[in-house]
Amino acid sequence: MSHDVFDLLLPAAAQHLGTARSFAAAVARHYDVAGETVEDLKIAISEACVNALVAGSPIRVRAEEVGNAVSFAVEAPEGGETDEQRELDDIGAPARLELIRSLFPDTSVRTEEGRRLIRFLLPLA
Repeated sequence: MSHDVFDLLLPAAAQHLGTARSFAAAVARHYDVAGETVEDLKIAISEACVNALVAGSPIRVRAEEVGNAVSFAVEAPEGGETDEQRELDDIGAPARLELIRSLFPDTSVRTEEGRRLIRFLLPLA
């Protein structure tokens, strides 16, 4: 039985959001996920990456096969933000996370070893 893992490391810059969306879509297509679900996934990945941009350090997008699902995780360093970045993050983060949760209800957010991790599962047929 195969256990696929896909990793993407991106600079913390808005111009790389398209790369993160394309990466997530390619992973979903690898598993023959329906087109509508791929579009939802691209939105969720984009929102998770925007949430991580304020930290100003590289962002990792990881997809890993877990049983009958693919676990997607977006992680970036916690802290190190300026007061202005923290304020912008506090304003936008709840709305972005609610959007992700509306698409993937099992979304979790936690901090591990100084890194903020947004994780959700994409169920497979």
